[in-house]
Amino acid sequence: MSIVFGTDFSERAMTAARAAAVLARRTGDVLHLVHVTEYGSAGRSASSDETLRSELLSRLEALAAELRTEDLRVEVHLREGAPDEVLVEHAAVVHASLIIVSHHGQRAPRWRIGNVTERVVQAARCPVLVLRAPDPLAAWARGERSLRVLLGLDFSPPSDAAVAWVRKLRSLGSCEVVAAHHYWGADAHVRYGVPLSPESEVTPEVEEALRRDLTARLGDMPGTGAVWVHLDPGMSRPAESLVALARKEEADLIVVGTHQRTGASKWWYGSVSQRIVHDAPVSVLCVPASAVSTLTIPEVRRVLAPTDLSDVGISAIRHAYSIVPAGGAVYLLHVLEPVGGTPPLYAQYLAPQGSPPVHTPEKDRLAEVLRGLIPPEAAVRGISTRVEVVHGRKVSEAVTQAAERLNCDVICLATHGRSGLTKALLGSVAQEVLQSSSRPVLLVRPA
Repeated sequence: MSIVFGTDFSERAMTAARAAAVLARRTGDVLHLVHVTEYGSAGRSASSDETLRSELLSRLEALAAELRTEDLRVEVHLREGAPDEVLVEHAAVVHASLIIVSHHGQRAPRWRIGNVTERVVQAARCPVLVLRAPDPLAAWARGERSLRVLLGLDFSPPSDAAVAWVRKLRSLGSCEVVAAHHYWGADAHVRYGVPLSPESEVTPEVEEALRRDLTARLGDMPGTGAVWVHLDPGMSRPAESLVALARKEEADLIVVGTHQRTGASKWWYGSVSQRIVHDAPVSVLCVPASAVSTLTIPEVRRVLAPTDLSDVGISAIRHAYSIVPAGGAVYLLHVLEPVGGTPPLYAQYLAPQGSPPVHTPEKDRLAEVLRGLIPPEAAVRGISTRVEVVHGRKVSEAVTQAAERLNCDVICLATHGRSGLTKALLGSVAQEVLQSSSRPVLLVRPA
């Protein structure tokens, strides 16, 4: 593998190049030094171009000679074009594992949007390390100190890719990791279907569920150095929260995933990674989802099996048990929709913290019906069962909330197979769950 470093020979870039060399030596990668001359320079001629090219190559070779060691291979490349496009293209050609640039080390023409660094982050298919303060990273790569890492953690594929890179960093040297999750309390309560509390912005039940799920996404962390999850509820922007936390925790490096949004999507949602790159007081590693292979086999331990108690709905239950190993659990769920008046789910948000669940004869009867659907061989296979009857403003919403609250690995439900006018008039709970759930969904068609 290789590391691509873009340089414009500025003092900041020269300092960053030395840190890039130390990092490449630590990882065992080839270091590619790339300088890009832009199109459209005024007053150019063939002879002046050749003179300039010769001078730039000499500077690249001098820098490479300074950085080369017995255990570090350095190659030089002089290219012409738009710097961000050339760097991204060269990284793809040499199968780079990382692009390193110094913050504002290269300037863009006025007609191009954003600076070179931000556009490289936007387009690269591999992680981009933006060096603002190279010394702590260089000292860590030499084994002289531990690295203090602030990891932006959420429930997205880019965040998972960022986690994978933090694991890689810890395999190279000691790293203390603060995994920070910024969220709005009301959104978290909706996610898990838990009532809001008038006494606090976030209930302990939701905090516990968030910490559980985020810790699971971190998984096993190799190497040495403490790792902990930091929950940060509030109405501020995620980028502002992470930058402030980086200052407070005296982080050496911020690691974030990037969606690499463009066009209307970027305008509407904004870019957290780009804002952090622009404002962070420390170096930033931006990791796209494409940077990490997802060819791993997930473990299924908990399956949610919603049923409307129709023959078709019941038919999916046996499939739910079929994919759970010994020691796993199946959660049988039935959702009661409101008949009229205030939707029960909305009423939950107004309930005081600690209110006991409401048990009615109807809910107790339905729970008993669900218990009657447990296959006799479930206990023999070592599969446990839990039954739940809940109220929901909307069945699909209640199903996805239950899957989050119970931390289920898969949702297994039957589809009535509606199509055409019937589907348009009645809708499809299975389709809505498929579209809204962040968890894998197994749809079982009626026999």
